[in-house]
Amino acid sequence: MNDAAMPADVLLAEIRRHADVQQQLLLAAAAAEAAAINERAREKALRQLRRTQAELRATGAERQRRLDAELDTQARREAAARARAALDLVWPRLAPALQRRWADAPARAAWVEALVAQAAARLPAADWQVRHPRDWSADDGRGLQAALQRHGIETVQTLADDAIDAGLVIERDGVRLDGTPAALLADRARTEAELLALLGEAGALHG
Repeated sequence: MNDAAMPADVLLAEIRRHADVQQQLLLAAAAAEAAAINERAREKALRQLRRTQAELRATGAERQRRLDAELDTQARREAAARARAALDLVWPRLAPALQRRWADAPARAAWVEALVAQAAARLPAADWQVRHPRDWSADDGRGLQAALQRHGIETVQTLADDAIDAGLVIERDGVRLDGTPAALLADRARTEAELLALLGEAGALHG
């Protein structure tokens, strides 16, 4: 039966049925498209979120690195300031401390022994000239001779020197080992480095 032969009510019902089917198809297509759009939007949002998170992590890491570097720099500055303050406090006291050590008989004997040992390691074992303070005692002389014998040193000339008030100067053929306080403190940079090492080991530069 063609549409022209259909009764009007039947034709109207068929048109409505067809319209309903088309509407359902359109609604289904629209729903599918909406779902696809939503999925694409969700994936885009997730990608953006991941990028944002990565950027934040990178930014946070960079900020943390900068903060760590700043803290490290500040810590080094503070350590340097503590070191400088400690050296400035200790340095003026070194010369008097050496004089007090020389004035103490056991410490003076250890000083002499150390100088003789250093000279024995550098100079031939004969024909030394040892200059000492004017107030050199007989006991000091015997202690020096004993130290020289322990290190196998022969033919030593000893001389009092008014320019020396502490320590000894040992010479041979122009080679000189100066063990006076002035000479020991002459290389300030080296002495300060050694002091810093000692202060660091004692914990005086920390905190």
